[in-house]
Amino acid sequence: MDIQFILIELYEAGVLESHMQNLKPLTGGTSSEVVVVMDGTRPRYVIKQNDPAIVKAEAEFLLTYAQIEKLSRVIYVDSLHRYLVYAFKPGFTRQYSEGNKGDLLLSLATEVIAHYKSLGEEREYGYSDHPFVEWRDFLLHRTKESEKIIQDVLPPENHRFVHTLVAGSPQRNLKYLLHGDFGVHNFVFVENGTLTGIIDPDPVVGEPLYDLIYAFCSSPDRLTIDTILPAVETLRPEMTGEYELNREVLQGLYFRIATCIRHHPGDLGQYTEAWNYWLNRVR
Repeated sequence: MDIQFILIELYEAGVLESHMQNLKPLTGGTSSEVVVVMDGTRPRYVIKQNDPAIVKAEAEFLLTYAQIEKLSRVIYVDSLHRYLVYAFKPGFTRQYSEGNKGDLLLSLATEVIAHYKSLGEEREYGYSDHPFVEWRDFLLHRTKESEKIIQDVLPPENHRFVHTLVAGSPQRNLKYLLHGDFGVHNFVFVENGTLTGIIDPDPVVGEPLYDLIYAFCSSPDRLTIDTILPAVETLRPEMTGEYELNREVLQGLYFRIATCIRHHPGDLGQYTEAWNYWLNRVR
């Protein structure tokens, strides 16, 4: 959709003031078309276009958790879900500083994940456009997709072991609306390293530990039990059920290794070292 037509709609709806005509495109890992609306020299709003199903899912997530300060504040959602507008989050993405991962995970657990809401039985697991009856089915799908990428980076017995772990996952009936792409690449920091925002949700219905482990595995530093355990222990029992952290992390790390091979091959050595560490903890 032409951005000028969007601007006209937003002016007519009273979302934008007439003097807000200067636009600045945003680039990054997102598949969306994203521009920032400037108020003079100050970034004010973000207009994000994407497939309507994706826009609808992102808007639902942000509106459901409007009270979470770290998430983007929705200003306007197009009735046909062609785009949405949210307030600009000041700071920098891809500015994660290694060394404070434990504190970052604690902040994510207490300020974001702790406020996730349980969903009704009618909702299915996974993505809205690719639902699954059980959570383990979603995890098995991700496992199979990851194996195609990892191939001989890990030995065949490791692939079989992960499949066995995932297939044996207990059905805990925990249905929460999750961010789904909860990694350091979507975290906004200010210059002193403080986390100020979380952007670009790819919403998934699933178990809250999924998001926390996703964040933990999203950078190759400090991938040890003492880094993540304090954050996990802050979550309420109804959000975790009877979990086995070693197994849960190993699954998340398997998914991350596949992502690493595709997008960050330089980190593979650190991830395979972490893989062996967690594999030894599970066996």
